[in-house]
Amino acid sequence: MVELEELLLNVNGETLPILNEDDEDDFVPPARLAFHTEPKLCDFILRSAIISVPLAIRSSGVGSGSGLFLADDDKQQQGQHHGRGINRGREIFRSTPLMAAIDYGNDGFCHHCFKDAKAGEQPLLKFGGFGGAGDQEKMEEVKACTGCHVARFCSKKCQKAAWSKFHKDECKILRSVPRMKAQHLLAHRLVFWQQRGFITTSQGKAIDMLEDHFNEYTKDEERSPEVYGIAVAICKATGGKANMGLVWKLVPALRTNCIRMRPASGKEAVGYALDLLSATIQHSCHPNAFAFFEGTELRVRSLKKILPGDEITICYIDPTIDLLQRQKILLKRHFFDCNCTRCKNEYKERKECVKTLGDGKISTLEKAQEQMLSLINAASSSQGMMSKGYDDLGKVETALRTIMRDALPVSHWPAHIEPLPMVRQTLAALYTSQKKYADGLRNALKGKLMSCRRDGPEWVNEMADVILIILETGCQLNEPSSPLLEDRTFPPAEDLQTVTYGYLYEMCREAGTIFGGDSEYAKAIINVFTPMVGKMTGDRPGSKEFAKAFEEAQGRLLQWANVTSHYALVMSS
Repeated sequence: MVELEELLLNVNGETLPILNEDDEDDFVPPARLAFHTEPKLCDFILRSAIISVPLAIRSSGVGSGSGLFLADDDKQQQGQHHGRGINRGREIFRSTPLMAAIDYGNDGFCHHCFKDAKAGEQPLLKFGGFGGAGDQEKMEEVKACTGCHVARFCSKKCQKAAWSKFHKDECKILRSVPRMKAQHLLAHRLVFWQQRGFITTSQGKAIDMLEDHFNEYTKDEERSPEVYGIAVAICKATGGKANMGLVWKLVPALRTNCIRMRPASGKEAVGYALDLLSATIQHSCHPNAFAFFEGTELRVRSLKKILPGDEITICYIDPTIDLLQRQKILLKRHFFDCNCTRCKNEYKERKECVKTLGDGKISTLEKAQEQMLSLINAASSSQGMMSKGYDDLGKVETALRTIMRDALPVSHWPAHIEPLPMVRQTLAALYTSQKKYADGLRNALKGKLMSCRRDGPEWVNEMADVILIILETGCQLNEPSSPLLEDRTFPPAEDLQTVTYGYLYEMCREAGTIFGGDSEYAKAIINVFTPMVGKMTGDRPGSKEFAKAFEEAQGRLLQWANVTSHYALVMSS
């Protein structure tokens, strides 16, 4: 029996009913079976994607239920190719999710093909006239549906296809609740599709077996009314024909299993998608794979070598977030405490840090992290800057140092412990927007290089921000009135150019490996770099001579920025 307090939600102007023991819709779901207990269903789920390596769905060794594994082929099982596996930068699978929806507020995306109309406006890709984005076919303007004014489409063709497939059912709903969460919109869509016969028997069975955390949601005083309210709204929207109990279970199932739609060019999710194969992948804060979206396609690629029999893991949240914040988010969103190797190691490091440098309390460190995040969020918002005087970024940095010193009075806050790297990168962007290029470049180099992240999708996107700031700073050296010319310690323009070429070269290599050479994002980055190299007259990136020149130029730049050589980027051979 599930008991809820009186529901004070309001859906379409109607107060929701109180759920009590006599309510015929009171519902306790049966015990859930794991995917790996149904071999035929596992085969169906694996066939729903384009698989590049042998995969298997088995009992997870990382979390509860099922997990996705790199399978052993017959020869590997016989020991003839022991340890072969797949290397870093290998595609594991790609698929078109069963359904997907863009979140409210992401106005630049087409709600049918998911193309980003603003992709060509990324600063690095258009800077100085270099940029593959400028060479791509220009998208039509994304226009809002005249009915709901929420869904947006890049063309009449996309609008017509979306209308027949899902938007006809959803237009009225979005008009009434324009800020509806993408996962909840997908729950509506799924019920509509079931009624229309769009969901096959196998798909329906897989959806029914998804982990839903039903008990956890219904016991949560904050989220249980929301989940129940959405279930009631779905039943009303679908004409009251849907089974309330099953819909009530479906809403948390989609909230639990929908994967965030992150494009390659950023870590911010733009929507959510239900993909059956990715729903079998367990979480790790130090994963061996990652997922990103390119248009309507989900791609999952390896971040490190994966051996036959290894379980494939991805990070459910932004992996750059520090331990204490990650644990909070994972517990609230996914109802588990992560116990991966990274979390264990970081916890030991944090304990030693506060023991040696502070008062010995992890809570003191956590409080300081929250204060730092609050500070930089206030500085980033125009309202916060005006109300608290944070338009003076020097005061923000002073306040930041005070927070860190109060938490760890014995010594400096470790440069790699978040949120300091993120705060510095944000300060870099704020300083640059104020045309204070020296302060912006110092923070960009410290935030990036001293974070100790050396590879992966986050490295590529953070390096793009650093390169942009270096390029903008370099342009200021051509201005006779630039304050940079008065700084005799500032490196010459030739050094900035050499460092820019070196960083772009490394970013191209990493983007091609991580995202795949056929991804539009990697191709766009390469298209930025290629024209620049074509104009070079001296030694080019990739040669030993350039590597030496880069090392010397970067050394002078980092010395000026007060970044120790320990954090310098080393050119790949």
